[in-house]
Amino acid sequence: MLNDLQLNSILEDFDIAYWKINTLTNEITWSEHFEALVGKPSTQDSIFTYFLNNILHKDYKYDFRTAFESLSSETPQISQEIKLKLQNDKYRWFECRNLKSKENSNKDTAVLLFVNIHQSKRDQYTIEENFFYYRETAEMTSTGGWYIDTLHKAIYWDDVTKKILDCPGDYQVNYDERLRFYATDHQEKALSMFTKCEKYGIPFKTEIKMVTLYGKEFWVRATGKPVYNEEQEIIGIRGVFQNIDENKNNELNLQNSLDIIAAQNSRLFNFAHIVSHNLRSHSSNLSLVVQLLSETQPLKDKMELLENISDISENLDVAISKLNEMVTHQDVMTKERKTTSFSSALDVVMASVSSLIKREGATIISDFKAHKEIQYIPEYLESILLNLITNAIKYKQPGRKPVIFIQTYLFNEQSFMEISDNGMGIDLDQFGEKMFGMYKTFHRNSDAKGIGLFITKNQVETLGGSISVTSTVNIGTTFKIKF
Repeated sequence: MLNDLQLNSILEDFDIAYWKINTLTNEITWSEHFEALVGKPSTQDSIFTYFLNNILHKDYKYDFRTAFESLSSETPQISQEIKLKLQNDKYRWFECRNLKSKENSNKDTAVLLFVNIHQSKRDQYTIEENFFYYRETAEMTSTGGWYIDTLHKAIYWDDVTKKILDCPGDYQVNYDERLRFYATDHQEKALSMFTKCEKYGIPFKTEIKMVTLYGKEFWVRATGKPVYNEEQEIIGIRGVFQNIDENKNNELNLQNSLDIIAAQNSRLFNFAHIVSHNLRSHSSNLSLVVQLLSETQPLKDKMELLENISDISENLDVAISKLNEMVTHQDVMTKERKTTSFSSALDVVMASVSSLIKREGATIISDFKAHKEIQYIPEYLESILLNLITNAIKYKQPGRKPVIFIQTYLFNEQSFMEISDNGMGIDLDQFGEKMFGMYKTFHRNSDAKGIGLFITKNQVETLGGSISVTSTVNIGTTFKIKF
């Protein structure tokens, strides 16, 4: 067994206190450092009794007493985490364990070490507390995390994601069957957004319909971002799924109601305008004849005026009949559109900006297999592509060559086109409301005029479509056009 001088020499550079115990008499000697931590024991009680009643936290008395009594056994072993009250009356965490000896001649002496572990214990509690809040927040918002290891083709879901998808806690999704958790009509969209993120670093934030393990469809908000290694190679995709099924269905129902109301209001407004325009002349003529009739004296002149009233009445009847016919048969105004190829429109644009593409080393990838043509004004489609492609190149991320991905598809018999890039991105929280305003710019660029997106939006909406944007700063931007 080490003598006091050797033991103190070993422990002098560490925050470790100790007891020396005579296992035959249970006599205890505290080290100087232990006494400096907790103070001198009372002379009225035994050291052990004083320690139990005044130093050791009450929650650990039974276990510590039991362990202490085992020191006289053949194979004593103590390893406990306990709380001790220091001289400042504050409790601190210590690990208590016996110092084992291989010397048979010293079995009548035991050494208990008290190692200060308070900081590590606090750090552990902080981690557990943060994880608790993360878990509770995820549970309350139905938001689950996931990670895709693109190198080893492996998928990892947290417990909330498994709960959202009605999967047991030990469920392991197979990479090759990942699309089974998306609705049939959304699988192509899911595959596309994951492929673009994995190959080209295009992030996504979208609403998509998924399917639980038992086949129940529901809406989620899916967000994903590429994960890069030190060589700026994509090694994975990290993101979250949030169950928004109830809100999404309410939104769709509300939007359907709003669309119906808007359409009705539009028809009422147009009809009111037509009524005002078509009936104004008849009303004016009728008012004039009535006024002349009251002012005219000769019977002959009155008869002529009455004939005019008859003509006005017939014309008014014809006008009202036509208005009634319009109400019954809502004629749709046709625009000058023709079959337009997305690929041909892109070829025209790439030819016009080939020098810019070459100068900046830009890569443009297109996928028009799902939807090749559209009834549209060719010049408008070319202008839309030109503005969005040149914007993506102008606002490239420094040190990263521009990659632009253009894709068309049909969804619920509606035509869509998405143009995604890996550029600087836009802070939508700051600039979202000004996104398509005239003369609005969001990055320093000498070529920026702030008119391209304004023109694009007006061209899209003129032909009955809409345009929206999702973006992440330093990651990239996606414009989605509904034709």
